[in-house]
Amino acid sequence: MGQTALIAFLLLATGVALFAVQNAGPVVVRFGFWSLEMSLVVVILVATALGAMMASLVSLPGWFRDRRRLRHQTKELQALRASHTPTGSSIAPSVASEPPWSPDPPSPTPPARSL
Repeated sequence: MGQTALIAFLLLATGVALFAVQNAGPVVVRFGFWSLEMSLVVVILVATALGAMMASLVSLPGWFRDRRRLRHQTKELQALRASHTPTGSSIAPSVASEPPWSPDPPSPTPPARSL
């Protein structure tokens, strides 16, 4: 997921940069009582950067919520691990040398097939 997002971001950034460079003419930017003449490249790049910052700010509450949930779950897991203590009885090894039952010996001839 992370590598795919990085590749998508780089492709988008490259596309915006190419678009900005190809549209490099001067423009007049008006905002309220302000009027400013600058290159369209600067306007496009600043608008893109502001959009990326706003998108990051919108995603911050979810990021903080996930971090808080992860911290809570980590503490809960540590408490569960601490409360899980061995009973002191010896536990049989999981790998036995012989199975508790005797396996059936292989039959010398294969079973007959019915057609």
